[in-house]
Amino acid sequence: MQARPWLNINMNNTSRTMQNLKDYIWLSVASLLIAMAVKMYLVPCHIVTGSVSGLALLVSEIIKLNDSLIVLLMNILCLVIGVICLGKKFGVRCVYISILLPLLMELIPENTRLLSGNILVNIFAFLMLLTPGQCIMLAMDTTSGGLDTIAEVLARKLKVSTGLMIAATGIAVSLLTISVYGLQIALMGALVTLANGLMINGFDLICRMLLRSGKQTSKAHA
Repeated sequence: MQARPWLNINMNNTSRTMQNLKDYIWLSVASLLIAMAVKMYLVPCHIVTGSVSGLALLVSEIIKLNDSLIVLLMNILCLVIGVICLGKKFGVRCVYISILLPLLMELIPENTRLLSGNILVNIFAFLMLLTPGQCIMLAMDTTSGGLDTIAEVLARKLKVSTGLMIAATGIAVSLLTISVYGLQIALMGALVTLANGLMINGFDLICRMLLRSGKQTSKAHA
């Protein structure tokens, strides 16, 4: 029987398209988890983490610019660094997440929480939503942007775990913001960031194994 290379090409293209669709579905799920963490717990419960927002407040004290503008500029800078160091695929997915996240946050009703209690319960709920979302994104070769991008770049360059670098960069930012937030809040932010980094190390392996097995199953049926 005569070979039909065009048929193989079409099948490969279809398989690649289906895999990309699955990847973006997972990225959407991850974005929803992070949107819930931020809208339900981070903002209303005033949980401080070592993030671009915290760093922006510190920078705004020094150069007297609007902190929202500084956050935007920092996120753009982190995205550019990510594209340069991690590739175009990372950049495209990161932009998709950056657009989707605020839209999802707008859809979540105010004062909605899955768990509610003292500050420790709120922090636990926040981390249980945030961490799986971050790990799904890392397994999909991207991040939610900001300092997570810098942490991923450093992790790959230094050959260490991403969770370790997220904890390290977040703790460094938290300690730098003592003059803005005060010692107690800054230390709480450092502890939350440390817990987040440690949880990422555990969840990341699970997410990669599950998503990798899914991709292998798709290839086997292709």
